[in-house]
Amino acid sequence: MIKLNAFAISGLLITITYLPLFVLIIRNSKTRIARIYSLHILSVFLWGLGSFFIGINSDPAFAKTLWKLSLAPVFFISGCFLHTTLILLNKNKKIYIYPLYAIGFYFSLASLTGKFFNNVYLFSNSFYYHIGNKIYFTFFIVWIFTVTLGHSLLIIYYKKCYPEQKKQTLALMFSSIGFAGGILNFLPALEISIYPYGNFFIIIPSFIITYAILRHQLMDVKVIFKKSIIYSILIAATSLFYLVAVIFIEKILQKTLGYHSISLSIIIAFGLGLIFVPLRNKIQIFVDKLLFKNTREEITQENELLKQEITQTEKLRSVATLASGMAHEIKNPLTAIKTFCEYLPQKLEDKEFLNKFSRIVGNEINYIDNIVHRLLEFAKPSPLTLENIDIHNLINNILDFLNNDFIKYKIKITRKFNSSNSQILIEADTNQLKQAFLNIFLNAIDAMKTGGNLSVKTEINTNILNINIKDSGSGISKKELKHIFDPFYTKKDGGTGLGLSITQRIILNHKGIISTKSHIGQGTTFLIQLPASEQTHLQQLD
Repeated sequence: MIKLNAFAISGLLITITYLPLFVLIIRNSKTRIARIYSLHILSVFLWGLGSFFIGINSDPAFAKTLWKLSLAPVFFISGCFLHTTLILLNKNKKIYIYPLYAIGFYFSLASLTGKFFNNVYLFSNSFYYHIGNKIYFTFFIVWIFTVTLGHSLLIIYYKKCYPEQKKQTLALMFSSIGFAGGILNFLPALEISIYPYGNFFIIIPSFIITYAILRHQLMDVKVIFKKSIIYSILIAATSLFYLVAVIFIEKILQKTLGYHSISLSIIIAFGLGLIFVPLRNKIQIFVDKLLFKNTREEITQENELLKQEITQTEKLRSVATLASGMAHEIKNPLTAIKTFCEYLPQKLEDKEFLNKFSRIVGNEINYIDNIVHRLLEFAKPSPLTLENIDIHNLINNILDFLNNDFIKYKIKITRKFNSSNSQILIEADTNQLKQAFLNIFLNAIDAMKTGGNLSVKTEINTNILNINIKDSGSGISKKELKHIFDPFYTKKDGGTGLGLSITQRIILNHKGIISTKSHIGQGTTFLIQLPASEQTHLQQLD
């Protein structure tokens, strides 16, 4: 039968509180500082798990194995905490980090190979504790030094950081409560007969850190949570503490009074329950005031205002992008025009200069006019004039129009249409849809200036037309691919960066979807999905 004692209970509580915290950090942040701090949390969890099994173990031989395993991660509790602090202070350099982890791995290996202690002894007539040697004492001193250095650096950071960062830093500084409790775990191994009740103090930082994450996004750990989840966690935690309190108090009374009565145990459990039940009823109030602050109606109203603010922000961001793009695109031709105009008074008799001036300035003005024209198309697209059109005829007409370019750049065209016998009709604006496909084909030609293959495939699925346009060009990197529909985003010399933005707008206005995939050196594929007309659907049924 398992015999619980204070040390085993504290280990169990550490295990239960630190494992969810580790998962919380890992799943909600990808920052370096969060990953390093999660290793600190993981190390504490492993120590808690080990101390629980040590506390319930009654075999001295097995106790040695448990202590070897349990002490192995202990240095990383302090080491990863120090590393976290170094990242905060922007001192995350190899000259500091490599020696830190080299020491950590040395002590872990020393623990696993049994160099920390030679034997164990029965402590407090309850469980077996190890007897540390000189290497263990050195380990203890280095551990204390690492903890002290970490907190000293935190104090330095706290003094110079911003007010919002101070709240997060304070949460880390309160970890000293757990470290102070952890020191008491070393004392019995140094033959100082003090019961390691400090193990209970290690639990406290887990609640502080969790609170700091939920309220202040500690270390950029951003958690989206529901009120019901928080209620469940708090109620589960309260229930767990209630169970542990019943067991712990009963054990103390049994030891001090020497009783063994089921009736008295029930009375104790009932008495604690009188405290526990009202506590559960106050959990919702605690969550509302501390974490959510407002009523459900107020939260709904705030969310609606937040949505409006986000929408307005997106509009302003789009305007800023357009303004920045226009300024960049128009600046170059204006510079050329300005330069020629400055030389014009001196070159009035130079016919060659005047011819060059006329040609270049005319080209630059046409370029600016093209930008403005396309910008107007993007910003204020003309209303759709819908009619039933055959998509195959539309595509064939565009390909025929570009035939000279295909011959010039040695591009082979492959058509894989859904059916050569029946039409595929869609309800669309002919001119706008022609412009959308033309933009895609022109991009494909630009990507295959040294030759290649262009494939156009159509297929009908119930009432959805799928159009697959694939080229064998240079391809687009993942970084660039997510921006190809952004206004003014272009990598081509002389390009406006509006072609694919307009194409996307046209497809969306036709209640369609456009997506793309690409790999460097393997070409680019555009997939367009458009609703087929009712007549095409009837043809399929026939």
